[in-house]
Amino acid sequence: MHLLFIFATISSAWALDCTQIQDSQIFNASRIFIPGGDGSLQPLPAHFNCLYTIKAPANSTSGYSANVVLRNGIRGVNDVIYVVDLQGKNYIMNNKTGIGGEPYEYVLPPGTQMSIQVITKSVFMNSMFSVTVEYHAAKIGPTIEMKTNGEMNFIDVSTMREEGYLYATVTLIGLEPIYWSLSSSGHNGVLDCYDCYVIDGTINNMTRIQTLNYAISIRPNDNLSNAVTFMTCVDDFFPVVLNPKSELDQVEILMAPSVAVEHMFASPIGMRNMEPGYVLVQEIVNFDWPGIVMTNLKIISPVCKAYVISGPPNNSSTILLDLANATVPTVFGRQYFSFLNVDCEFECTLKQFKII
Repeated sequence: MHLLFIFATISSAWALDCTQIQDSQIFNASRIFIPGGDGSLQPLPAHFNCLYTIKAPANSTSGYSANVVLRNGIRGVNDVIYVVDLQGKNYIMNNKTGIGGEPYEYVLPPGTQMSIQVITKSVFMNSMFSVTVEYHAAKIGPTIEMKTNGEMNFIDVSTMREEGYLYATVTLIGLEPIYWSLSSSGHNGVLDCYDCYVIDGTINNMTRIQTLNYAISIRPNDNLSNAVTFMTCVDDFFPVVLNPKSELDQVEILMAPSVAVEHMFASPIGMRNMEPGYVLVQEIVNFDWPGIVMTNLKIISPVCKAYVISGPPNNSSTILLDLANATVPTVFGRQYFSFLNVDCEFECTLKQFKII
């Protein structure tokens, strides 16, 4: 019986082929097992070499994301699995990494792909592997043109989400490269999402793709192309403020992270310009409706040259308030404004104010 079992296992392994995922297999909630079976580890023959390309297809209106689970059961000393993830990073798996089928999980947002190459040498060593791919429909959101002049560019990416879709996307496109920042908010700081992504470009024309967590660690978050695409798979608040490159390329401008003003949580603001000759700018947005109230203003420096301006830092914005002469509370019947700090250290608190 033992000999018969071994023969059956090897025969099954020798029958293994290099079949790729077919377009007809990709639909919402479909599940595909590579190289077959039920998702459990499958035996590999000797002299096996297959490059599996796993795609999460997308176009301008629809697409799919893919959850990929790779189980490594390599036992042969010279057998190996090569993985190239969606960002082009390379990983090597062998009999020292995850033997016994420890799962490695990957998420492919729409419009991306990864590859898994499995290689065995001349001697059958009972190496095994398996890949499970599960597809989910994605909502490919709109393409929005960047506003110009004195208008602020901002969006809560989570508003693109719809029930029945794992991922949602939105693309902003302009006439020049785009700088962006993820706004901090009063109750939870900055969104933490390991499977949210930022594309330099569009879904169909990617210059680069980065995880959100990595992208926000880089300052400034500048693009090489004239478009930026955000992808989210969570319902959490995802506030983004964007600027054309020309606004931030002004020699004297330094940008602080933008701030989202909320209803239930006050947003404390503290600014100190420590760079003489430069102007520090911080953009403030109420992502829900017009109306922002400023309270608890405290001027710390003996001299204060700081202003509230009507929009982003460009020639179309006008001065709304000189902080040196301000009284609080001050209500702004606007959805956004910017602090323009020439030479001042101050603190204040901002909160939403709904104008009736």
